[in-house]
Amino acid sequence: MTGIVVMLLLQAVLLVVPFAPALPEALRAVVDFALLALVMTAVPFVVVGGAGLLLDKRDRLPALFLFLAVVLALSQLVGIILGAFGVGAGTAMIGILGYFSARAAKSLFGVGWGGAILIGVLVALGTFAASFLLLALPTGQAMMAAP
Repeated sequence: MTGIVVMLLLQAVLLVVPFAPALPEALRAVVDFALLALVMTAVPFVVVGGAGLLLDKRDRLPALFLFLAVVLALSQLVGIILGAFGVGAGTAMIGILGYFSARAAKSLFGVGWGGAILIGVLVALGTFAASFLLLALPTGQAMMAAP
């Protein structure tokens, strides 16, 4: 949580402070991509945490958060391995995250398939939508403006 707050404040400083254009582009790109990674990582936890609070299953949230952390770590590992072979599987990884979120919600929250699928779809769509945050950040705008 502290990391997210620090990155949001740093991003706000880079966008607002007049000396921001004087900073090296590499630093701004690193901050933008770090913010994007934090937001995309936070989405599954926010969606599943919200579902746990709405379903009054607070006692099961730590187990579900641990499961999501393991799934995210393994998906990063698989992404790195596939990337080494030149295969991009970002969208597939988002779908896999949605699937495992649904399975975990069904197992740990005890919801039916409808509720589990809804949670999985919300996780996948939220993570996919968060990827478009890059377009609003200065690095993403510079990438779009480049010929």
